[in-house]
Order: sequence, then structure tokens, then C-alpha cells
Amino acid sequence: MPRFLYTTRDREGKVIHGTMDAPDQDELVSTLQRRGLLVTQVSPEEKPGGIVPKARRRFHTRVKLDDLAVLARQLATLFGSGITMLKSLETATRQIESKRLYLSMESVRGDVETGSSLHDALAKYPKIFSEYWLGLVETGESSGQLPAVLNELANYLETAGTFQRKVISAMVYPAILFCVVIGALTFFILRVVPTFAEIFEGFDVQIPALTRALLNLSRAISHNIFYIILFLFGLGFLTTRYIKTKSGRWRFDQLKLKLPILGPLFHRLALARFSRGLATLIRSGVPILYGLEIVTRAVGNEVVKRAIKEVKVGVRDGKTMAGPLAKDEIFPPMVVQMVNIGEETGKLGEMLGRISDHYEERVSTFVDRLTSIVEPVLIVFMGVIVGTLVIAMFLPIFSMAQLGG
Repeated sequence: MPRFLYTTRDREGKVIHGTMDAPDQDELVSTLQRRGLLVTQVSPEEKPGGIVPKARRRFHTRVKLDDLAVLARQLATLFGSGITMLKSLETATRQIESKRLYLSMESVRGDVETGSSLHDALAKYPKIFSEYWLGLVETGESSGQLPAVLNELANYLETAGTFQRKVISAMVYPAILFCVVIGALTFFILRVVPTFAEIFEGFDVQIPALTRALLNLSRAISHNIFYIILFLFGLGFLTTRYIKTKSGRWRFDQLKLKLPILGPLFHRLALARFSRGLATLIRSGVPILYGLEIVTRAVGNEVVKRAIKEVKVGVRDGKTMAGPLAKDEIFPPMVVQMVNIGEETGKLGEMLGRISDHYEERVSTFVDRLTSIVEPVLIVFMGVIVGTLVIAMFLPIFSMAQLGG
């Protein structure tokens, strides 16, 4: 059984160092906690033959939305049960499955132990904990309602995760089918067509225009495949770099909203994020101005962000939210009317929640319909293209057969 070195604090705060045999680190921590000790550090004991191997724990690398939702839910439950913050952070951290999130929360726990607030400790990891997270945590700490706020955050993340999975799962099959179509066409042009070209060279027959065009296309792609791949990678790299600029991001988001079929989808997604995010913030007690500032970073579209900033300016000047919303075409009349009703009745959070439910349902329906349309379209497209290629390859053979007859 491996031996571990540990550092703990007793109830009076005295630091205690020691060693203990245990199956793994988690079991050691549990044993020490049952003794009323606060574990601050555990590490394998070095031996002459090397370091005792650490018990393996299965982690995934990136931080998923589900990981954050589970963390928020666990912290809300632990804090609400009257367990101290350090103990709650320690317990929740031990159940994290993302390695990156696990290491971050270990550091957060250490910062809180040395006197930092939870908000300040989380703020050191902006790539994991967004402004939305930090704003809610700060509000919960200042109001003394951290468990309730984290519970609202968990609800928001769980809803967002469910919605995200539904959209992704609906688009997986069309994406796979599209890749299969492209792969099949590439194989046909680069491998099958050259084989037929060698056959045709051995016969004295006039090659039809369609076949000649396909042979020329195959020859051009085969001879320049390296430059084509290099061009595509370069184009993708430059496009990505341009989109990361302020003007590039604006033009890209503006283009997304104007696309013939997908434009309405991106528009509804942004409205769903805006209304869901602001509803959660308001229900958690965040002031409306601060809520608008936070939710600006959650919509994921620069055009919608600018519209929300204009709404914020209007609210700051003493206007209602509905007035500035009505001046921008980004927000449909239904959104304006429901926000107006929410402000008049004092149920703005509830009305924003209904708006988000409406648009999330419309996005789900749209994606389902789009999927049902895309699948047969891709199949027909593949059939037409492959049929054309096959006909182009067999036209010279028909000509040879007629000459032979």
C-alpha cells in the first residue's frame, strides 16, 4: 500500500505534518477529515526506488458546460447545507472530472483559505469562469444569498447545456453525411478518374466534352494538390485571424444574421441567450444595469452586443428597457411587449424566462426541420454529382462500343 505525506490544520489552526498508508489520496483525505483535520496538501512519499505512483484518476482535459453546471449545483447544495466554504470547495473539487477545472479549483480553495473572497479567487481564471459566473458570485457574496444565486446559476447552465446538446446532436448526422459526400467525390476525382484516363489513352476515340472537362479537372487537382491544400489552410488561417479583429468580428457577426437560411437561427440563438442570461441575473438579485453589462458578454454576437449596450444607456438615463428595445430591429415586437409587461407588473425576470423558452423552442424546431431537409438534399446532391461523373466516364466506352459494332 502506498505511503503519502500530508499537511493538515487542526481546529485551532495548528499545522500538522505526517505520513500515512492509504489506497489512494482520496481515501487518505477522507480518513484525515474524519479526525476533524483540514487537509491542505497531500503528496506521495519519495522512496529510494522512486516516487510511489499516484492512484490513477480519470479526467478529461477541457472544461465542459456540464462540468460547470455540476460544480455550481454541488456548491449551491453544500453552501445551503451550512457546510463551511473551505469544506464545500474541497468536497466539490474532489468530484470534478475535468483536469483543468480540478487544478483551477484546487488553487481557488487555496486562495480562499488564505483569506480571498470566492469571487476574487475565481476571477484569476477568466477563461473558465466567465463574467457571468463572476457577476453572480459577487452578487451572492455581497447579499448573503450565495447558495440561492449558485442554484440559479446551476439552473441556467443545465438549461444551456441541454439546449446545446440538442442542437449539436441534431446537426451531427448532416455534418457526417456532408463529409462523406466530399470524401467520396475527392476519391473519385483523384483515384478513379485517372484510372479511366489511362484506359482512354490506349484507344483511338474522340473523348466527349463532358469527359474531357472531368479529365482536365482531375489532372489539375492531382498536379496541384499540395498548393490547393496550402491555399485552403492559408485562407482558413487568414480568415480566423481577421475574425479575431474588432472590425472582422463585427462584419462576420453581421453576415451571420443576414444569411438566407441560417441567419434567423443565429438571431434566435442570440435572443435566447440574452433573455435567459438576463432572467437568471435579475432573479438572482443583480441590478438591471449591472445585469445588462454582464449579459452583453454572453450573447456571442457583436451586433446584438451593440444593441444591448444602447439599451443599457437608455436605462441608465432613466428610461424603461422596453423603450430602447423598440428602437432596434434586433429585438422583435414580441420581446418588446413582454419586457414592457414584465416591467409594469414587476415580473421582468419571469417574462424574460418565457421569452427564452419561446426562442429556444423555435431554435429546436428550426434545427429539426433543417436536419430533415438537409439529409435528402445532400443525398440527392451526391446522387446527381456521382451520376454525372459516372456518365462522363462511360461516354467514351459507349462511343467505342458503337465503333466496334
